[in-house]
Amino acid sequence: MSLPRRRILASTAAAVLAATGTGARADGARTAGARTAGGRPGARSAGGAGPDFGALGRAMDGRLVLPGDADYAEARQLFQPRYDTVAPAAVAYPAHAGDVAVCLDFARRSAAAVVPRGGGHSYAGWSTAAGALVVDTGAMAAVTADGDEVRVGAGARLAEVHEALAARGLGVPAGLCPSVGIAGLALGGGLGLGSRAYGTTSDRLSGARVVTPDGVVREVGADRDPDLYWALRGGGGGNFGVVTELRLRTHPVGDAAYAELHWPAGDSAAVVRGWQRWLGGLPDPFWSQVEFTVEAGRESVPALRAVCLDGRAELERELARLTGLVGREPRDAWSAVRGYGDTVRAMAGCADRGAGECRLPGRLPGRDPRGRLGRESYAARSDFWDGGGLPDAAVAAVLAAIGRYGREVPGGGFGVVQLDGVCGGAVNRVPAAATAFVHRDSAFLAQYLAYWPRSAAPAEVVRHQGWLDGLWRDLRPCAGGRAYQNYADPGLAGWRGAYYGSNLPRLEEIRRAYDPGRLFRFPQAV
Repeated sequence: MSLPRRRILASTAAAVLAATGTGARADGARTAGARTAGGRPGARSAGGAGPDFGALGRAMDGRLVLPGDADYAEARQLFQPRYDTVAPAAVAYPAHAGDVAVCLDFARRSAAAVVPRGGGHSYAGWSTAAGALVVDTGAMAAVTADGDEVRVGAGARLAEVHEALAARGLGVPAGLCPSVGIAGLALGGGLGLGSRAYGTTSDRLSGARVVTPDGVVREVGADRDPDLYWALRGGGGGNFGVVTELRLRTHPVGDAAYAELHWPAGDSAAVVRGWQRWLGGLPDPFWSQVEFTVEAGRESVPALRAVCLDGRAELERELARLTGLVGREPRDAWSAVRGYGDTVRAMAGCADRGAGECRLPGRLPGRDPRGRLGRESYAARSDFWDGGGLPDAAVAAVLAAIGRYGREVPGGGFGVVQLDGVCGGAVNRVPAAATAFVHRDSAFLAQYLAYWPRSAAPAEVVRHQGWLDGLWRDLRPCAGGRAYQNYADPGLAGWRGAYYGSNLPRLEEIRRAYDPGRLFRFPQAV
């Protein structure tokens, strides 16, 4: 689970928490067994030069943004500024599943490349493509609680989901980054604060509305298109169709106890070893993370963060056990108890932001004119670590990479190593073949990141990426070769096995059944 704005998270969170059926539908869609009827846009322009996007725009109830439109510069953006130069041919904002079916029909008949987009956080930039039709789900973002389930539009961002559910005393296990889209997260698994207690986001998925490449709108669940339902639970976004709504089983939330501890840099190896041993006996209602953030000219110290859903007393008991395993007292520590929703907001860097401010700024769906979130460019790689976690050689490799950062990387950026205790508990009690999410026997998830400023020249970006790749290579002799599909890594040669393991053959069979023409194409498509 990647935390947002890593350089300011600790100080901001600390300050705030310490102080505070078949046929037509009313929405224009058609359910499984029926294609969209009528209003089919002409696929080619009158001159035959290319797809007639004007006709597509007229056939939709939602909006189509084209190059030259006032909002095109915003519409083409992903979360990372480094992809701002990618120029799609059009960006569609469907109003409902029927609009999505129109878009897919248009793409199929015109041979236009089509790219689904939720929050636009694809690490590799695969939420867009040059000359493609981008289908952005941002206008379909309603969050509606229904008993012990919630219906969530695929365009909803995590901030909206957490806020809406916390107001009702409910939650779903999900990440923290507020502008990440719920659909992309869930389709790739989804790991967060409540995962050890309640499973992955995809484990909570009871059903979904999906527009498959043939233009059929399907209400998918355990007894309807069960193979597709299985694939959606961890098989990765952009592979099987465009999801327009998810149904998720919620869980109750109350107060959450949060703690943060720091040790001197010289205790780094002891902290990692002690934390790994601590994880083995940790009760399910815990999340924890060890993080190193390194910048040129500044010492990197180990920061340990923990959240307990069972209250302060349980948290303090476990932290005492942790300190004993580390064998050294932290140089500073603090804890606080707040409502679950307030804790999530603070950890997301949004505790001091009002309604609409924990969003990216803008006028288009998925954004808010009041938004105060920023965008950042970075690269990342990941490993699921099994069994005992990082052996001593791997710990030494991590600390060596941190030590050489200032010599290898130009100023203005920063590097991050996150050891994320989101595995175990409920996540690991699900059999690997029960859903498409195969990572069911890991001790924790590690993520390594390199950030650079917008002003970085291409040669400087290469050096940031080089530091990241060097760290990753140094860990290969110890790593198990599995990676998180939601952290798309374009440099990962064995990505099929790393992301999907023994579930890959079934995923490929389902992909052939639902998208035999491979309408959805990107470099790591199943």
